[in-house]
Amino acid sequence: MARALLLSGFEIVAPELPDDARVLMPPFPLPALEGLKEACTRALEEPLEGEPVASLLSPHSRVCVVVDDPSLPVPPLSRDCRREMLEAVLELLLAHGVRQKPSVVVANGLGRQWRNTELTELLGIQSTASTQVGCHDAEAQGGLSAIGELPEGRVELNRAVVEADLVLYLNVVSMPLMASLFGLVSGTAGYRTARILSAPKMFEDEQAPLVPGSAWAHLHQRAGELLQQRTRVFQLSAVLNNELWKPAVSALLRSEDGLSRPLQVWNALPAAVRHRAARLMRASARPIAVLAGPPRAVGARALEAFYRQHEVTADGEADVLVFGLPDMGPYSIRSAQNPVLAAHLALGLIFHLFTGRPLLRKGGAIVFANPLTPSFDRKVHLPHEEFYERVLRLEREPLAIHERFEPYFAGRPEFVSAYQRRFAFHGTHPLYAWYQCTPARRRAGRIIVAHGDPRACARLGFMPAADVEDALAKAREVLGNPQPSVAVLELPPAFFARVR
Repeated sequence: MARALLLSGFEIVAPELPDDARVLMPPFPLPALEGLKEACTRALEEPLEGEPVASLLSPHSRVCVVVDDPSLPVPPLSRDCRREMLEAVLELLLAHGVRQKPSVVVANGLGRQWRNTELTELLGIQSTASTQVGCHDAEAQGGLSAIGELPEGRVELNRAVVEADLVLYLNVVSMPLMASLFGLVSGTAGYRTARILSAPKMFEDEQAPLVPGSAWAHLHQRAGELLQQRTRVFQLSAVLNNELWKPAVSALLRSEDGLSRPLQVWNALPAAVRHRAARLMRASARPIAVLAGPPRAVGARALEAFYRQHEVTADGEADVLVFGLPDMGPYSIRSAQNPVLAAHLALGLIFHLFTGRPLLRKGGAIVFANPLTPSFDRKVHLPHEEFYERVLRLEREPLAIHERFEPYFAGRPEFVSAYQRRFAFHGTHPLYAWYQCTPARRRAGRIIVAHGDPRACARLGFMPAADVEDALAKAREVLGNPQPSVAVLELPPAFFARVR
């Protein structure tokens, strides 16, 4: 019998799988770089192409440092490489006599803005005390500046980015399309531009949206090219390994014999204790490569390094794709998951962990394990609750939602105010999270949720199942095939499959 450990919320399950199920495992972590800060300094002094940063500076240079949104990777890093990257950049600017303090912008896009205490914890008191670090505000019209027009519409980015003489983009490559300027563009765009960049038509094809070449990635690339025509951009990228747990913890997560005694004890803990303990967990991932230079050159090399660490090979498509889903995602850090975010994590992110063609055949079944608890953190996810309770009850098709409901969510005053002043997500965030589920929803003939709350499943258009075994039985019935091919993703950490 095939064995795999799957997360269902914060519970660990070891379901009985078909004997011929293919269990795809993440690659072993590659060795991390020693002396990351020194490696960043060397990369800035010896870029892959072009001139070093020092030659691009003068005492009067206006420099904007853009830092990737810390919502990725998940769980948060125990030693976030953004701190050392920013320290290396600030020290270089000081050493070369740049008189004006740089603007440091966190590229959070339509995600929630980060509190000063969180930024100090992330980037270190040395950096946050020496210069002002701010989060992007997609609704601050006075803080945005237009850089040009695309056929799809006008492109407006953060004014500090547009008006700088030099933009230093500190980039953490957490998925293939993040090797480009995707994170900078999406993270510093105004809402009116974000509405263009992530419109439902960006997800109409079945090409993996998380890799270069998709319509979504291509539109962001064209916006990035507009920015580079106006402002010089220098990219410093860190590619992480996938060392999620320390060796002592990893030893407990072996799936050969099912649930070990420590894992059984974990499952026996009260749910509230497990939730709190899980949210305190930190990943051990560290960079395996640091690259600097023009975005075009850095992106190609960073992508190569990313695939070397995170890509596995799969033999052919599967009729049924199975994976577990933790109650922790990029948009529930320091908060709680909800059904909309769980659907996005399953269908907008994990389903798209492939680099060529999809792992699931057309018309197949997706089975994921998660309780889909219909609860919401109203401080940060109030728009998600309203989207779930009011919109999904009436409409699930992205184009209709985009036309009928998005203006309301974008313009509702309490949503705008909470985003700008109370560290909440933008009103349209749940809509864009749902749009990204489109390719998975169209490819799958049925989406079955093991342990899923029946009410939440009905609202989202999914089929509930008692457990993974029950879900597989329902998949066989739905597909009309007593022995469908089954592929299982044993997560975390996340990895990308290349289907042969």
